[in-house]
Amino acid sequence: MGMHLDKIIEPQKEREIFLIFSLMSGIILFFNLWTRSLENHDYLRYAEVAREMIRSGDWIVPRLNGEIYLHKPPLLFWLIALPSSIYGYVTPLLARIPSFFSAWLGSLLVFQWGKRIYGNSLSGFISGGILLSNYQYFFNARIAKTDMLLCFFILSSLYSFYLGYHEEPKKGPFLLASFIFIGLGVLTKGPFGLIPLPIIFGFLLKEKKLKILVYKEFIIGYFVLILIVFLWIIPFISRLGLERSLQLLEETEVLTRKAPFYFYFVEIWPQFAPWSLFLPILIFLLYKEKIFRLRVNFFLIWFILLFIILTIFQYRASRYLLGAIPPLALMTAGIWRKKFLFFLIPFSFIILVWHVVEIQWINKNMSRSPGLTLSTNLKPFLKEKKFFGYKLDPSTEEELNFYLDIYPCIPMIKRVEDFNNLANGEDRILILMPKEVYEEFPSNDLLSIRFIKEFPYKKGRLVLISN
Repeated sequence: MGMHLDKIIEPQKEREIFLIFSLMSGIILFFNLWTRSLENHDYLRYAEVAREMIRSGDWIVPRLNGEIYLHKPPLLFWLIALPSSIYGYVTPLLARIPSFFSAWLGSLLVFQWGKRIYGNSLSGFISGGILLSNYQYFFNARIAKTDMLLCFFILSSLYSFYLGYHEEPKKGPFLLASFIFIGLGVLTKGPFGLIPLPIIFGFLLKEKKLKILVYKEFIIGYFVLILIVFLWIIPFISRLGLERSLQLLEETEVLTRKAPFYFYFVEIWPQFAPWSLFLPILIFLLYKEKIFRLRVNFFLIWFILLFIILTIFQYRASRYLLGAIPPLALMTAGIWRKKFLFFLIPFSFIILVWHVVEIQWINKNMSRSPGLTLSTNLKPFLKEKKFFGYKLDPSTEEELNFYLDIYPCIPMIKRVEDFNNLANGEDRILILMPKEVYEEFPSNDLLSIRFIKEFPYKKGRLVLISN
């Protein structure tokens, strides 16, 4: 099955293949999406920010544990909070819905792009299938983080640009859409959302068409991009003031993960697994077959430039490679385009493997969800008493606030003096603290507090006391 298939497959069959892929990919990505807790191979933090948005009614200034949170712009928080506010509270499923839809729609875009490049829907099926079945893409589609949403906006922006570049009569709407997606990417992950711009520049430089960058459609696009970003920035600054906003931005340590220079050269293999096994063949094809190289020219520039940018950047994490996975999938599909039926064998097997892996995680859900277990055990003691935390880790605060659904968030006692004042006050209170902190109290200080219960938590123990 090769390039001649576009002459064999009737338009009705083409539509049927796309419909089959749409349903199949949706089922693959949605299956068991609701089952794991947000602590179990996932990320609870952004769900908690969304929860605090709902409870506070403040959708402009994101907060985590009651403190202003600027590590990420608010788009993902909004997308989690919107359906959750209708439902009443944030659930694991609702927290993962943005990633699910981003991954699903992304696979459909890659299907259409692969069909356009290789000439038929079966090649589109292979392209989308490789994308949704590699390790990085499959599992990022099932966690509540910003990376899959950003990947979708990068993919959508570059696909829109590609269509605008090749569809001269319709270039205006496509190029405008490209900049809209870039703006949404910035609202998802800050400057990382601008990634399509150097890729577009690199492609136009290679094609010797840099003058397109000053075309009317691009000039309008620049303004649209700025407008989208400022739709949040201006209300945020008007709420807090410019000086306070700049101070918060300066104090926010957004990136902390450093890794060796060669990090991505190693990580690309497990992250694109199992299709990374075919990267040597892909490199050989790119070197030997000029026609194939010309066909995937845009994807090659996309992958190389993004890989270089990520490598130069001193903060590195494997999930940052997600934006480089779609071009790899589209290029790798060229190896399989004449072997559709044979492709279905490894594709089906690896999808089964990934779901079996996740089922193993699900079976250990409670052991991997210490915050959920702790909150469940705490609830009977809280009732009408005021509840405080003392010297708790911020991640513990997140878990307690989220699972207990407390707002305003659980007050954290910062100083010993404040602790003593509360413990000696007339109001009955409960205080949760690490066991080692409890054991450090002098015996005379313990006279004013009463031990309630000890809870196992992660690798340590927490103690609940009252006055």
